[in-house]
Amino acid sequence: MGRLIPAGGSVTLTCSVDGSTGWKFDWFRNGQQYPADGSSGNTEPDGTIRVSEGGEYSCRGGRGGPVYYSETSNKVTIWRTVSRKPSLILEPNWSQIYRGEKVTLTCEMQDDGGTQWTYEWRTTNGKTITSSEHKTITATEFDSGEYSCRGFRDYKLTEWSDSVRLTVKHYKPTATLRAMETVIPAGGSVTLTCHVDGSTGWKFDWFRNGQQYPADGSSRNTEPDGTIRVSEGGKYSCRGGRGGRGGPVYYSETSNKVTIWRTVSNKPGLILEPNWSQIYRGEKVTLRCEIQGGTQWTYEWRTTNRNSPSSSEYRINSATDADSGEYSCRGIGDYDQTEWSDSVRLTVKHYKPTATLRAMETVIPAGGSVTLTCSVDGSTGWEFDWFRNGQQYPADGSSRNTEPDGTIRVSVGGEYSCRGGRGGRGDPVSESGTSYKVTIQITDPNKPSLVLQPNWSQIYRGEKVTLRCEIQGGTQWTYEWRPTNRNSPSSSEYRINSATESLSGEYSCRGKREGFSWTPWSNVVNIAVSPKPQPVLSVSPSWLNPGASVTLSCEGLEHQPAGWRFFWYKAVPGPSSSSYTSELLPGSTNGSEQNSFIINGPTLTAGFVCRAGRGEPEFYTYYSEPKFIWSADPRPAASLSVNPDRVQHFYYDPLSLSCEGNSTEWRVKRFTERGYLSYCSIWGTMTGSTCTIKSHWFDSGVYWCESGSGEFSNAVNITAQNDYYDMIILLSPVHPVTEGDPVTLRCRNKDQLLSNVFFYHNDKLPHNDSREELNISAVSKSDEGFYKCQHSGKDSPRSWMSVRVAITSPVSSSFPVMFIIGPVVGILLIILLLLLWRCNQSKGLCCIRSKGSEVRGQSSTTNQPEGHEYRSLSHGQSLIHVFLLTTIDEHNQFLSVLALTCF
Repeated sequence: MGRLIPAGGSVTLTCSVDGSTGWKFDWFRNGQQYPADGSSGNTEPDGTIRVSEGGEYSCRGGRGGPVYYSETSNKVTIWRTVSRKPSLILEPNWSQIYRGEKVTLTCEMQDDGGTQWTYEWRTTNGKTITSSEHKTITATEFDSGEYSCRGFRDYKLTEWSDSVRLTVKHYKPTATLRAMETVIPAGGSVTLTCHVDGSTGWKFDWFRNGQQYPADGSSRNTEPDGTIRVSEGGKYSCRGGRGGRGGPVYYSETSNKVTIWRTVSNKPGLILEPNWSQIYRGEKVTLRCEIQGGTQWTYEWRTTNRNSPSSSEYRINSATDADSGEYSCRGIGDYDQTEWSDSVRLTVKHYKPTATLRAMETVIPAGGSVTLTCSVDGSTGWEFDWFRNGQQYPADGSSRNTEPDGTIRVSVGGEYSCRGGRGGRGDPVSESGTSYKVTIQITDPNKPSLVLQPNWSQIYRGEKVTLRCEIQGGTQWTYEWRPTNRNSPSSSEYRINSATESLSGEYSCRGKREGFSWTPWSNVVNIAVSPKPQPVLSVSPSWLNPGASVTLSCEGLEHQPAGWRFFWYKAVPGPSSSSYTSELLPGSTNGSEQNSFIINGPTLTAGFVCRAGRGEPEFYTYYSEPKFIWSADPRPAASLSVNPDRVQHFYYDPLSLSCEGNSTEWRVKRFTERGYLSYCSIWGTMTGSTCTIKSHWFDSGVYWCESGSGEFSNAVNITAQNDYYDMIILLSPVHPVTEGDPVTLRCRNKDQLLSNVFFYHNDKLPHNDSREELNISAVSKSDEGFYKCQHSGKDSPRSWMSVRVAITSPVSSSFPVMFIIGPVVGILLIILLLLLWRCNQSKGLCCIRSKGSEVRGQSSTTNQPEGHEYRSLSHGQSLIHVFLLTTIDEHNQFLSVLALTCF
C-alpha cells in the first residue's frame, strides 16, 4: 500500500545516489516538480524532505556546472490517513449463518458528495480491494472469520472499520418444538414454542398431522416469540425460515413432532364386578371402563401391570399378590382423551379366608331362639352355608343367605359352624375355610343351688372345703364349674383338699344332659383364700398385782365366729436362747369358742401363746407371738437383781442384771418401750447368771430372767436417761418395797448427788421446800405411785414405786380369826334353821343372801382367789344350797359371805 502519513502528521523522504557525493536533489509529486517553485532542492548528505500530502513521490540528483543529472528515482506512494472511520453493516444481522445462506457486508462512508471512494476489505482469508462498498457472501465454512473495511481516494486513506465476526455452520439447522403442557384441558388450549438454537431472525411455519397449520399459513410469526396457542389435538411440528428481500428463503430442518391431546369432558366410570375390593388369590374379577358417548375409544389403564389391555374390560382371571393396587382408566380417540376415572383399590390376599361365626348369646332361653352371624372379615359378597353337628343345616340348604346380613336364628342346641362362598354366575365359586364351632345350648328350667361346706367364705391356705352343686330332678347330669380349671370335676362336688391363693374367686356350677341342654348357672359363691393366719395375743393387765386375774384375748381372725375354737398355751423357755415351747393351759385341751380366756390368780412373770383351729380334720392357725405378764415380786425360786439397785440409769453407766434361783442356766430378756423383744446375747454379755449391758445398747424397758428349765423371775422396769446437757435421774428402788419399811429417794446428775431438790409424788409436791433427799420412815399403800425430782428447772423421768403388803405370820393371826369365826357361824346356823322351817311351811322358794362384814372395816383392793364351801340340804320338795365363802384380803383381813339358795 506504501507509506502512511498519520492524521495531521508528515513523513520524511530521503534521496541519495549510491557511491557518490555532492549531489543536490529535485523532488517530484505525481510527475510534477515539488514544490512547484523548486524550493525543496537540497544537498548531500542530508538529501531529505518532509511531506504531509499523499501522492507518488520521486527524486533526481544533480551536481557540477553545467549540472549533471542522475536518473530519476523510483516512485514511492505516500498515503495520508484521514480521520474518517467507515461503518461495517451486516445484512441480515446474523452473526451465525449456515452453509448456503447469503449475507451482504456494506462499508458505509459518511461523505459530502465528493469523489467516490475505493474500498479495501480485510478478512481472515486475506485483503481484497473492490471498488464497491458492498461485499455479498454465499456462505461456505471457509467464510467464517472477522471482517473489516476502509476507503481510499486521492492518496487519502480512512481508518479500518470495527470488525464483524461471521460464523458459518457447515450443517443445516433443525427447529425444536416444545410444549409446556401436552394435554389440553377441557375447553382450554396449550402453548407451543418453536426456535432454532444458536441463531436468530427466524420466522416459523407450523404443521399439524403433516399439514400446514392453519391451512392459510396465518400462524407464521417471528422471533423472539415463536409461539402459538392450539386448542385441537394432533401431532404438531414447526420449521424456521429466514432471508427473503427478493432472495430465496433459507429454511431449517422440520422440528420434532409433539403429540397434543385434547381432554374431553366425558369422565369414565370404573366398575368392579363383583364389587369386592378385597379378593383372595385365585379369585376372578373384572374391571369395566364405561364412557358416555358414541365415539370409538381406545382404552388406557393405569395399573401395576405392563400388559394392560386396550379394551374397555380389564379381566383378572386368577388373582395373585401382584394384582393388588389402585386401578383407573381413560379413553383415547383421534387425539382426544377423557379424564382418568376415579380409582378402585384392589387388595389380593395370598391366603384362603376363614369364616367367623359369632353368637351374641350361646344359651337359648326356654321356648326361644338365638341369632348366629357368619362373616368373612375384610371382604364382601359372600353367601353362607350352615352346619350343625357337622351336617348341613337345614338338610335342604334353605338357610343359604347373602351378605351383609349373614344371620340365621336357631332354636335347637348343637355345635354350629358356617362357610362362605362367592362368585357363581357361571364362574367357579370361591369358598372360605369353615369357621370355628360355636356350641349353642338349650336352657333347662332347673337352676342349681351351690352350697359351700363348711360355709366359710373366707378360708386359709391348706384348709379343706367342698362345693356341692344341687339340681332338683332325677336326670343324670354332667356338671360344669366356673371358674374353669383343667382339673375341674364333672361330678356334683368340687373338693378343695388343700386351698391355695390361686383358688380364690367366684364359683358357680351348672348341669348338662344330652342334646346340649344346660341348666342356668347357679348362685355365685365367693371364696377368698388367704395365707395361713397368725393371731395376735393381747394380755390384760401386763403388770400384775399379787393375786390379780389375767385376761388373754386371741384376735386378728376375720369374720368371727366362723367355726373357730381357740387354744391357750403357756410359753415355756426352751434350751435355745431364742425359742419357746408351747404347753396347753389347763382347761384348754378342747379349745374354747370364745376368743378370750381368764387365768385366775397368777403371781409370777409368765409368757402365753394362742392359736385357733377349725374343720375336720382340724386346721390350725400359726401360733401367736408370745405375750408376757410381769410380776414385780421376787420369789425364792427365781429372782432378778439390778446393780446399781435403782430404776433410772444413765446410758453409759455400767449396769448388770443377775438371775438367782434353782437353775444354773439363766438368760436375761427385755421388752423395750418400742416393742422389741430380745435376749442379753444381743445387747449385752452373759457371764454365768449375770448380764452386763453394753453401754451403747442400753434401752428403757422391762427386764426379767428365764431359765432353760422353764422358770421366770420377777420383772423390773428400767429407764435409760441421756447423760447429755446435764440431765438428772431419780434414785428409787427397782423392786417393790414392803409396807412399813423405810425408803429414801435421792436425785443426781452424771457426776454427783444433788441438793436443793424438789421431789414430786404423782406430780404433786408432798413438801413445799427443796431438800437433799426424800425420807419415808414407814411406807404405806398411800405412798405408792409415780415419783420424780426437779433441780434447777430440770426434771428427771418418772418412776413407779410399788408398795406391797407385809405378810403376817399364820400363828399370830389364827387366834383373832377363829375368835371371830365362831360367833358368826353360830348366828348363821340359827338363821339357817329358821329359814328351813319357813320354806317348809310355804313350800315355795326362799333365797337369802348375806355378806359378812369386814372385821377391821377395810375393803379389799385386789381380786384374790376365793375359797368355796358347798353344802346342800334336802327337806321335802325344797332344796336349800348354802354357800360359805371365806377369803383373806391383801391386808390379811378375814371376809365371809353366806349365800343360801332355795329350790
